[in-house]
Amino acid sequence: MLLLRFSATNHKSLRDEAVLDLTRPTLRTLRPREGEGWNQQVYPVAGIFGANASGKSTVLDALRYALAVVEFSAGEWQQYDTVPHVPFALDEVHPGKPSCYEFDFVVGETRYQYGFELGGGGIESEWLRDLPGSRFRSLLLRRGTDIKLAPGVGAIGPLSRRELALSRAALLEHPRLTPITRALNETKVVPFGDTVHSHRTQDIAESVASGEIREELVRVLLQVADVGICGLSVREDQITPELAEFLRRFKDLLSEEPEGDAGAQIRLSEEQTEMVVRNLEFTHLGSGDRRYTFTIYDESSGTLAWLSLALYAVQCLRRGHVMVVDEIDASLHSHLMEVLLGWFADPEINRLGAQLIFTSHDTYLLSPLASVTLEPEQVWFTEKERDGSSELYSLADFKRHKDANVARRYLAGRYGAIPAPAPSLITNLLGA
Repeated sequence: MLLLRFSATNHKSLRDEAVLDLTRPTLRTLRPREGEGWNQQVYPVAGIFGANASGKSTVLDALRYALAVVEFSAGEWQQYDTVPHVPFALDEVHPGKPSCYEFDFVVGETRYQYGFELGGGGIESEWLRDLPGSRFRSLLLRRGTDIKLAPGVGAIGPLSRRELALSRAALLEHPRLTPITRALNETKVVPFGDTVHSHRTQDIAESVASGEIREELVRVLLQVADVGICGLSVREDQITPELAEFLRRFKDLLSEEPEGDAGAQIRLSEEQTEMVVRNLEFTHLGSGDRRYTFTIYDESSGTLAWLSLALYAVQCLRRGHVMVVDEIDASLHSHLMEVLLGWFADPEINRLGAQLIFTSHDTYLLSPLASVTLEPEQVWFTEKERDGSSELYSLADFKRHKDANVARRYLAGRYGAIPAPAPSLITNLLGA
């Protein structure tokens, strides 16, 4: 899937419509000119910069939330009385208004526009259009629970107010609509945090042990980062029978129909008593060419963050997916961020049109020193207004010389989106 645009309205601090546009200025019509493909019309990288609490993460959260509604509203969310709704909460009007989300994207060579509005009472409207020729065609139009489908699309049955038609279609494996839902759900929103990276590394160990991920790939990625690791292996530790029994009991409690009396003595199967926990171990080269082995708990958060993000990136590049990373600079050196951006920006590496959308505080990526050049349309800013609402805008909105030092101008406040600290407050407090 190629993402052309994403917009969100009335989502947390995004009170007014925020539009993240990934198309190049050369795309002046609804489809590429003859002889050109969609990959040539869309940027593979877009970065969002701004002060703390300015709304950077909220833009990505709106994207993540909209994808979650598509994926889960017809399944897991049916247990809720209402659809989760996160409107702007700093006035008396918007909490009672619906939120709106829309995707403009390409699957194969076909352009689609899909969006929906929802409030606390459920889905209020939903629409899906494709572009078979020179104008958009309506495939799905919904108001409340009333739905109109274009001829040839096929029925999906009655809908509840708590589910999207596209989400229901995926459950039914609808032949016409499921590929569209699947394309949206291929977007990889990368979890954030040291604990997440640690668990991700354990998942990598399982994948290496099963052969899903080649050990050589992990080793090469670590060598790219130059973190001093010369080898790795998968360590397997057999869990105790007591822990295996606890896991069995826990599984029974979660199941709808537990096997036998929950309080009865549970006999462990041979397979369960042989359960193992797998973790990566890393080999470092020390003095005298001696080798030392460490577990993931001995490694830095930067090493785990790099390994986690790099493998996500490789998967997205191999499949042509969209990768979304909040605070990409957390625990990563600027040059490693450049490496990630460079993979997506290089058409020789990124042959399937994968895209990377990220937030960052690191202005090095905007400086002339950076090896990856971001065009003005690839640089976005968020700024928090006095009324608590966030504004999303692009560097392309400003007039500037092509050789201008964007990082310096940004830090000087030319583009806004920087904090306005008041150090005198803490000075007065300590003085008091």
